[in-house]
Amino acid sequence: MDPSVQAWQEIGRVALRVGVLCVFIAVCLWAVNWRRAWPVLAEGGWMPLVLIGIMAAVVWAQVFPEPALVFGFIPLPNGLWQLGAVAVLIGVALACGWLQVYYGWYPPEINFDPPPPAPLHGHDDHDHPAVAAPAVHHPSH
Repeated sequence: MDPSVQAWQEIGRVALRVGVLCVFIAVCLWAVNWRRAWPVLAEGGWMPLVLIGIMAAVVWAQVFPEPALVFGFIPLPNGLWQLGAVAVLIGVALACGWLQVYYGWYPPEINFDPPPPAPLHGHDDHDHPAVAAPAVHHPSH
């Protein structure tokens, strides 16, 4: 294969990984409301986060069972480097949460509750005497 094609493939691979990481960081900074997430994590929500991270590393190790070279010369066995990568991603997410709280970069609050019903044709703006509902008598009573 042509060396220039291999170089472009490597550039594309690196650009894809960096792009996905940038999207992950942007989501953690501006889409997660960490004002609400920190109390949930403090009350025990960290445990499902850790278990999901471990499960993701195990699945990743089964899907891509290869050892890795870290910094080009440190060999890491299969499973260990995936666990380390997931731990780094969780650490990046928590660091983004700290930055959001420190700098106040909160996402806007979105209210999904329906608005209160509007008055019908402006007839509800004056007082009417309360009308009692007629008593309903059941034949068996």
